[in-house]
This record gives sequence, structure tokens and C-alpha cells, in this order.
Amino acid sequence: MTQPRLEAALTVFDDPTAKARELLRLHRSWQSTSEIPHPVRTVVARAWQRQGAPPGRRGPLDDAALAERRERAGALASVLPLLMDRLMPLAAEAGNELVVSDDEGYVLWVSGPAAVRRKSEELGFVQGARWRERDVGVNSLGTAMEERRPVQIFGPEHGAEEQHTWVCTSAPILGPKSGAPLGVVTLSGSYRTAHPHTLSLVSMTAREAMDLLGRAHDGELRRLALAAAAGSGVLGRRLVVDDAGWVASADGFGVGERIRLPAGLAAGQHWVPGVGPMQVERLDGGWVLRPATARAELELRPGPPPSAVLGSGEGATEIPLTARHFELLALLAAHPRGLEAREVLARLDGAQTEVTVRAELSRLRKRLGGLIESRPYRLTVPAAVVR
Repeated sequence: MTQPRLEAALTVFDDPTAKARELLRLHRSWQSTSEIPHPVRTVVARAWQRQGAPPGRRGPLDDAALAERRERAGALASVLPLLMDRLMPLAAEAGNELVVSDDEGYVLWVSGPAAVRRKSEELGFVQGARWRERDVGVNSLGTAMEERRPVQIFGPEHGAEEQHTWVCTSAPILGPKSGAPLGVVTLSGSYRTAHPHTLSLVSMTAREAMDLLGRAHDGELRRLALAAAAGSGVLGRRLVVDDAGWVASADGFGVGERIRLPAGLAAGQHWVPGVGPMQVERLDGGWVLRPATARAELELRPGPPPSAVLGSGEGATEIPLTARHFELLALLAAHPRGLEAREVLARLDGAQTEVTVRAELSRLRKRLGGLIESRPYRLTVPAAVVR
């Protein structure tokens, strides 16, 4: 994963008080004219543009809802000891607090000197509060979530004037495989404690947490693969995946690192996008998928929007289609013995060359694994257009 260039809010040569005065002048200019002055840092300018109308703050979660969010954020909880170990010594020494929030901006854990925590509580920066830009204005936690990169927000760079005496440094913790935000780690305190090295430290700690999560996920995939091998004496083609579709082992399947699992997957026969009809078995923490022989039928619905509905085994799966892919499938349904690429080209409106036809069919075959054969191109299941 490419790391973004770090941009601290000030240098070691800047006087925090003088810097705050200059930024206050720029902030008030923005507030009075709605135009962002040129000297404002680019990341802050984008955040000020996003803020728009004054945000509306909501109260913090109650204890039960907070406990539920902490339980849901199991991945964050697993790296909390690492975050505490790396960042709390600096937080205590510099008069900062350590804050960890979830993927929706809810503050789950706060640690640090009591004096700093009392002041942050006056702002509503407490456990259970949601601290997105749209809730409390521009701030490092919310801006790091929006930008998906480490951010340091100093003094009057904050959207709300009540936060102008603070400096906050945040880095998102992203899922090591998906890249989706899991949460944000933040150090915050008086703007007089601002230091550019804090941004590097918080960023490196977030990366270390993501590396730890990545190793843990790889270990879980290995466990699934071993459990599937130990629990089944059946040989042959088999896929083992976790609950999110990440592949633990693939015997006889040419798939990537992840497959898309149908919503509400359960044991039984299902059509799995990009793979085909499969017999699905539950495994603790994942699934074992084997090729199924159940008869399937394809209904093509022109919409709008167009879709294909595959009836197979114990249910039906609806597959959204582009207009072009619907046209291709309808053409193949009308010619069950199959068509060569040149024949498809002759019958397809707006097609340019055989190369473009082959490219579209290749994309469609990857999406509908097992439903389209080539040489000639033909459907492997009965299909009809339903008007």
C-alpha cells in the first residue's frame, strides 16, 4: 500500500503562538466570506470546503451502545495494547491524550492525563461521541477519515473556534487486505505542545497496527485451510474462504485473493459470483465451497436496470448487468449452440472490432464464472429473456 506524503501543520522553527495568530486571521476571513485564503494548507482547504454549513452535534452513546461498538470493533481492540505501548509514553510526557475511534468516527477509548481529559470533555470529545467533520467541524480525526491519510490539524485550522487551542494528530487504521477504514488513532492536546514529529510517530504506529492485523489475518486463513483439510477426506476441486470471501486455499480453481460471496450465504447449493454453482459447507470462521451439479436456469430481465436471475439449487441469485452485458447474454440465449466472436460482432449494435467483443465477453465470463464457455461462446445453462 502506497504511503501518502506526510505534511505536518508546522515546522520545528515555527512559533506556535505566532502561527495560531496568523491562522486565526485566515479562519475568520473564511468564516466571513466563505472563500478560502490561499495560504491555507491544501488538506485543510479541502476540509473547510467540505464543512459547509455549521455542523450539528449529537450526544454521546450510552454505556450499552458504547459496549456494543467496542465489541463490533474487535480488530481495533486487538491492536489497542500496541497503540497504548507506542503512544502513551509520548502522550503523558507531552500533555496529550490518546483517542481511538471506530470506522464511523465514534470515540471508543480515551487515555491520558486527567487535566487534558477534563478540557476535552468540555468540548464533548468523550467516549461514545461521534467526531466526524459533519458532527463537529474540521478536526484531525474526522479529516483523517475523509482523506484516508494521516493528518495534523493545528489551532485555528479546526473548523470550530472552541477547538482553536488544540493540536490534534490522527492516522487512519485501514484493513490490511481491503483497505477499508477500521478506525482512527489520535493524539490531542494544547496547541503549545505541537511538534511535527508527532505526525510521523502516529503514522508509523498506525502502519505497525495494520501490519499486525495483516499477520493475524494471514494466520486465520492458514487455520481455515488446515481445518478444512483435517475435517474432510473428500478430494477434488475445493475453495476455502473466510466470512469476507478472502481465499484460504484454492484447489483446482483459478481465483484471486478474494471472491464475492452472496448476501445471506448459508449451507447448501448456491451460485457464487465469478465461480459458478457451488455446494457450500460452513466452517468455523469461513466456508468450504465445492462444485455443484444442480441444474440451473438463467432469466434475463431487461429492467431498467437490466439483470440476470440464476435459479440454482436452493434459491435464486440476482446479478446486476450493464446494458452491453445484457445484450451479450440475450444474444447467447438466442443462439444456444454458440457464436464465434466475429458472429457476435455482426449481430451486436455499436460493437467496433472483434477485440472489443472478446474483451467484453472476457469481463462477462469472469463475472459469471461457469455460465459461459468459449470456442464458441455459449451459455452452459438454459436461458430466456423475460419481458
